[in-house]
Amino acid sequence: MRIRYLLWTTLGATALAAAPAAPADAGPTAGGDGGAAAELVWNRRNAEHLLNRAGFGARQADIERAVRLGAEAFVERLLAGIGEEPEPYYAERLSGRDGGRAAMKARMEMSDQMLEEGTEEMQRAANALRQEDRLQLLDYSALWIQRMVQGEDPLRDRMTLFWHGYFTSSMEDVKSSYNMIRQHELLRSNALGSFEVLLRGIARDPAMLEYLDSRSNKKSSPNENFARELMELFTLGEGNYTEHDVKEAARAFTGWADRSGEYWFRRGQHDSGMKEILGHSGRYDGDNVLDILLEHEACPRWVAGRMLAYFEGVEPGAARRERYATRLREVDWDLSAFLRTLFLDPEFYRDEIVGRRIASPVDFLVGAVRRLNMPVPPLMLQGGARVLGEHLFFPPNVKGWDGGETWITTSTFMMRGNLAGVLLGQISPEALFRPEEGAGSADDALSGMAADVAMGDGAGTAMGAMEEASELARGQAATGPAARQVGRAMSAWRPRLNLTARLRLAGLATDAELVDRLLDELLAVEASPETRAWLLAHVAAQRHARAIEVERLTDGGDEAERLLRELAHLILSQPEAQLN
Repeated sequence: MRIRYLLWTTLGATALAAAPAAPADAGPTAGGDGGAAAELVWNRRNAEHLLNRAGFGARQADIERAVRLGAEAFVERLLAGIGEEPEPYYAERLSGRDGGRAAMKARMEMSDQMLEEGTEEMQRAANALRQEDRLQLLDYSALWIQRMVQGEDPLRDRMTLFWHGYFTSSMEDVKSSYNMIRQHELLRSNALGSFEVLLRGIARDPAMLEYLDSRSNKKSSPNENFARELMELFTLGEGNYTEHDVKEAARAFTGWADRSGEYWFRRGQHDSGMKEILGHSGRYDGDNVLDILLEHEACPRWVAGRMLAYFEGVEPGAARRERYATRLREVDWDLSAFLRTLFLDPEFYRDEIVGRRIASPVDFLVGAVRRLNMPVPPLMLQGGARVLGEHLFFPPNVKGWDGGETWITTSTFMMRGNLAGVLLGQISPEALFRPEEGAGSADDALSGMAADVAMGDGAGTAMGAMEEASELARGQAATGPAARQVGRAMSAWRPRLNLTARLRLAGLATDAELVDRLLDELLAVEASPETRAWLLAHVAAQRHARAIEVERLTDGGDEAERLLRELAHLILSQPEAQLN
């Protein structure tokens, strides 16, 4: 609870600090429930807010470029993407009911009879394929994080992350990297397109069909899992349908299944009888159900509400939700048109939401790397996000990640600071994941997180990630190849960073100038006066302790670089660094 108190105290302090500048620089502060709003003021504050919410961390050069372009031109650039679309990822069918069998047969030149009879050699081959399957998904996950860091199409990657937590499937249940990658490519290619097209695609997606047990949805015994989540999480929200609607919709989707990574309609298992769904009657199939849901008045309210809450970090008021639901209907489910309206809406830049959303683990780590402008192996970021509770392609449940305050406990907050220390070379991975007795904060972070996970207050897969990392630090070979890859990336890490040169070239001299520049570059919010004063006192004390008595700190050689990296680490460990 203490970290939440600190965060909300920080929220109040940053709001108060920004308040005096609001009339001149902060832009509109209109309420979030509609009504007359001031004209959008396009300035550094608002450009940085948009870059943080529509991408993954605003660098100073990005902010300046956005301000020069102007609001409308910059929003169009976000929607269009900055770079060329990357070459599609080549994914192999390595596992699953059909893919694994085919891959094993092809690689080992086995006959169908040999596969049926089973051998010790076949078991070894199956285990090897499963490991390779995990490695393929890890490779794809690293590619996605690399795209986030590069920022060539930030809004598409941001929306892909949103849909990844909206239309969830987990590798833990799907057990096929091929299907998971194909689903992700579906989400990414349609991330800024039509919600209707995306919904119809996900209803036939093999990973989703596998995840929600559609293979067992037969006319003799309908499985309600997909129909229920379709209404509760994908289209309508609770309270807008009945149990009868779920049961009837499940009948309509009987026969929808997957085979060899493709949608497969089993006609003999489809219930073609009369059904009653949400006040409509007919011999409906799954497509008819989707038609009914998309026409339901609750659907645009649900989708608009989810998107507003994600981008703004607060639940929208009824009037604001209704206004954007109407907009979604007006543009015929066009997501780019919806986002264009949102990003040019002065209320999107109101004080209530700017810099007041708790960053997810991916946001925190990718944002820190982008702001530091430092190349980092994406596997390190993937592993770090997993430790903090955002294990991509392994959501905790069908609802995805809860987000918000749930991202932060005392131990995950401490672990964020420690991971920032690893990125900056201040903490070794071995010291973080294999603390010696009495090692202090890293030890406390690990034991605290273990207690949180045990009590259900932690972040899902964090325990498994820590156990793997701990085994890696001890040199144990029992961990899987995916964990070993992450371990190698972390153990070989050496930050390519020269803060002394960077700040010296910027013409900065005094301690105050250096602290203010790093605060400005590394934080998405204004630091509290108390935080700034504490950092200044720390720099002064360390200069004296390290005998750096030169006129300019940036001329202090190796000790100055160590001090500046330590300063950056301290900044990224503050409550303010958890907000964007």
